[in-house]
Formats: sequence, C-alpha cells, structure tokens
Amino acid sequence: MYLHTNIKPEGHYFDIFKKVVGDSLEISEVVKPTHVFGQKLSSVQHSADVARIKLLMKYGGIFLDEDVFVVKNMNRFRHFECAIGWPAGQNIGTQVLVAQKDARFLPLWLAQYQNYRPTMWYYNAGEAPTKNVLAKRESLVHRVYREFGVENLAEQLYKKNWNGWVNRYSMHLLDNHKEYLTNTGEFNELNFKDCNCTFSVLAGNIVESLLDDGVDIVKDTEIKSTEKLVDTFETKILAFINGSSTSLLHKYLTNDLYTRLKKLKTSKFNTKLKDLVISGISHPDSNLGIYAPEVEAYSVFGPLLTPIIRDYHGLKGRLVHPVPDWGKGGEVGSFDSDSEGGKVISTRIRIARSVKGFPLNSKMTRADYVKLEQAVKSALSSLTGDLAGSYLSLEEMSTEDHKKLVADHLMFGECDRYLIDAGACQHWPTGRGIYLNKDRTFVVWVGEEDHLRIISIQPGGNLGEVFNRLASAMKTLESKLTFVTSPSLGYLTFCPSNLGTTLRASVHIKLPRLSSNGKLKELAKEKGLQVRGTGGEHTGTVGGVVDISNIKRMGLSEVMAVGSMFEGVKDIIKAEKLLEN
Repeated sequence: MYLHTNIKPEGHYFDIFKKVVGDSLEISEVVKPTHVFGQKLSSVQHSADVARIKLLMKYGGIFLDEDVFVVKNMNRFRHFECAIGWPAGQNIGTQVLVAQKDARFLPLWLAQYQNYRPTMWYYNAGEAPTKNVLAKRESLVHRVYREFGVENLAEQLYKKNWNGWVNRYSMHLLDNHKEYLTNTGEFNELNFKDCNCTFSVLAGNIVESLLDDGVDIVKDTEIKSTEKLVDTFETKILAFINGSSTSLLHKYLTNDLYTRLKKLKTSKFNTKLKDLVISGISHPDSNLGIYAPEVEAYSVFGPLLTPIIRDYHGLKGRLVHPVPDWGKGGEVGSFDSDSEGGKVISTRIRIARSVKGFPLNSKMTRADYVKLEQAVKSALSSLTGDLAGSYLSLEEMSTEDHKKLVADHLMFGECDRYLIDAGACQHWPTGRGIYLNKDRTFVVWVGEEDHLRIISIQPGGNLGEVFNRLASAMKTLESKLTFVTSPSLGYLTFCPSNLGTTLRASVHIKLPRLSSNGKLKELAKEKGLQVRGTGGEHTGTVGGVVDISNIKRMGLSEVMAVGSMFEGVKDIIKAEKLLEN
C-alpha cells in the first residue's frame, strides 16, 4: 500500500493507521504539481487531480480518495485495463480508479488539461474526459455504473438507514460536502452513534474491526481529547486576528468578539463564523474579507457584520435604508466631451439581486442553481420591446464564445481567488449563464457572485438613457420574481459591499493626465467615487482608460446614487481638461 503525499504524515489517526497496516505501508513522496501544459494550477484539488493521473501512469493499481469507504476486496477490477465509476447520465467519478499503468485512457485524460479551466471545479477532471473522450470511445474503460459509489449518496449515508451499501465495492463519503448537502456536522469515533444513519453503521464496523486488531480507537481518542488538540481553523483565525491586514474584517474582529461568535450557527443552513470569514483570513489583502452565505447570517453574526457595513458604506448610528426610488425621469443627463481627455467610452449601471427562497451563493446546492436558473429564465422571457433577448447557458457555451463575451465586457470571467475560497464557485458552471437583449445594451448574469447581476450598458456617455432602461427592466422583473430585502440593509447580497441599492454606476473614461500624475484616486475619493481597472476589481489600467463608479450604495435611493456619480464624474472631466489646457 502506497501513500502518495507531499507532506510528512503524522498525528493521532496516522499512528493508528500505521499500527493496523504495519510494514505493508510505504510512504511515497511526490512533488505537488503546480502547472499543467504550461498553465498554473489554481487549487490544491486540481493539483491532486493531475497527480493521480500521473501516478497511475507510473505505477498502475487502485487509487482511492481519502474519504472513500471500501466495502469489498476490489482486486477483481484489476483484470481490466481501466475501471472507472461512471453512473448513468453523469460524468466519470475520480474518487475510485483502477488502472494498469499503460491504460490507453490515462494519457488521453491528461491531455484534456491542455484546455485547462482553472475555476471550473470538475471540468478537466470529469466533464471534459467524459464528453471528449469516453462518449466517443467507451471501450477504453470498464464502466462501473454503481458498485464504486461515486454518485451523490449523501442522503443515503447521512439521513437514512440504507442497506444498499452492502452491494457496493466502495462508496465516496462526501466528507467535504456533507455539511452543505445534508446539514450534517463533523463526526468522530466519540459521536458517530448520534447520527442513527448509514454512516454510523459503517463507522461502527471500523471501530469493531480495529478492536479485533487490538486497537481501541475510542479510548485512544478520549485520551487525546483531554490533551485539548488545537483546532486548525482556530489556529488560523487567531493568527489572522493578531497578525497584520488592511481588511475591515481584521479591523473589527477581535479576540473577544471571536470568542462570542465562534459557537454560533444559523438555524436552517448551519452557517458558522468560518463560512463568513474563511476567504478573508486566507487573503489578508481583501478589502472587506467577509461574505454572507445566507440571509440569516446578517442577523446571527450582526456584531461583526454591522460595524463592517457601517465603515464601508460611511454610515453612523442605526442602519436604515430608504425605499427604492428610480426617479421620475430627467434627473440624470449625458456626459459630453469634445476632446480625447475626459472622453467617456462606455457607460453602465449594474445592480445585484438575491431571489427569495434560495440561500446565498456559498450555501447553494447544484439543485438550487438549476432551480434558480429556471425561475430566472422564465421571468426574463416576459421582457419585451428593446429589452427582449435570449438566454445563453455557460454550461453549453463554447470556450471561444465565452472569451469573446468577456472581452466585450458583457460577461463574467472565471472566479477569482477571493470568491473561490469563499465557496462561491461550487458546481461551476451549472446554473450559470447570461441574458442579452438584441442590441446588447441589457444584460443579466445568473449565478455569478450573486443570484443576479442586472446590467444596463451602452457605448458613449448617455447615463440617463442607461438608467431609464434599467428602471424599466426592473419594473417587469419585480412583477415576476421576489427579491430579498431588509428595512435596515436594503437589498441583501453575498458581499456586504453591495448592500442597499446594490447599484454601481460606472463609466470607462479616458483620463491620460489624471491617471498618470497619481492624483486621480485622491480626487475621486473626494467625490465619493472609486477608480479601478476596466477589467474589474483587482485589475490595472490600460492606455489611460479607467473605470470610475460610485462608492456609496446604502442610505440613499437609486436616483440619488446615480445623480451623485453623474456630478462627480463631470467634476473629474473638468479637472482633466484643466490639465490638458
């Protein structure tokens, strides 16, 4: 038995493991893959996906993920060139693999990483080899429909007493997914009997088998528990609190507040503090460093979220958000510039919306994404006139079409590292897509950071026309969908920076002099505006062209937010022209 790893195995459970398997265990040190076909791998999970293929090509044998439960001896599958779990109507599962080292499928599988998609969780590991290779040449593998247990068995394992497990050779226990799939917490040898489910039967068999080998794991763990083993998340978050970071999370999360909040959880989705802050403590360069996985998180973890919200949005005292007001028309005008300096290249306004009946992004299941997409598509089909258009599924979209839409600033790209670690990119690209009207001046993103990002956009500087189009669209959509709101916070979103109106009005504008003399951001801040690159947050500027938008979204109406941005940008255009002259 080989344990392939790039770290030194140690600890309580590894000591027990060594005691049981004895001399049959060999530690094989491997180098963690960082690139594939010259492309940087975006996560340790993708590195592991590549490593398992290469290890099978080198050694052959039976590969098991660390959370696979083996029911029966699997040697019968070693007679096949390659045996793989491949349930009907699904992609292949990579949790259990049996292959000879010269199996023809393995190099073809690895070759699918030539078109590597860093933020699509299972594309290169499962979807691409299934659709591009095995759908055409199924004979390359022995297809195991059910016996490997690689399908989603979460309900059977953690919510039922299911006898079907005895007919499997192995089962994927979904250890990293059971919490959001079934609202099931962590189990160990001291509490597994509390489950009264299939898993408790499986765990009981392990405990009894270990006793036969002279190992009393329950007693050993009780002893270790008295030694107060340090929780790894707690170690990480305390290091963050006592370390350095410019984020608002670091500013307001103290040791005392952490002690108050660490044991709290929401009632429906079992959201804990870790779910809100894991991205922020992993990335100290975050602006806020906190996300809300569900609506209830805003109240349960209010002692942390409220001061962050006040600080970011520049509010004091009791939080109260006004009722929506899109104005009567004519309040917002058009930017005009007769020179290159201060020329508005394009104008857009976007808002975010969360649809009632669904958790926010990181608590969404695959079924939630599908159901959300269907509901939104139905609502969008009611748009008429210049808003009428069509819906394009990201899952069905070609790579070339996606890249073109991103380049045209019409569609979201791949998830960034902040959203990935916040859990906002699960099940990608299922349930994600884009709605475009015929003139490409009205866009709706589905399933990106928020349930919906609704955008009105067009070339040039006619901000009033862009605003009125968005107001018209929202009147129709609000008659078809119910959006989540709060009297104190306005429209609720995944990131607290987008609360309130959620409205971001922006221009791509050419400011070669202000952007080169280092004073643009200071001037913009005085006007309540934010400057960033035309590719979005965390991107740079190109050729003196920048993106300028309003900062304030809470405590004012939609028409006030856009009107304030309009006046601020006009002042910046004047400053650019003064430098030009």
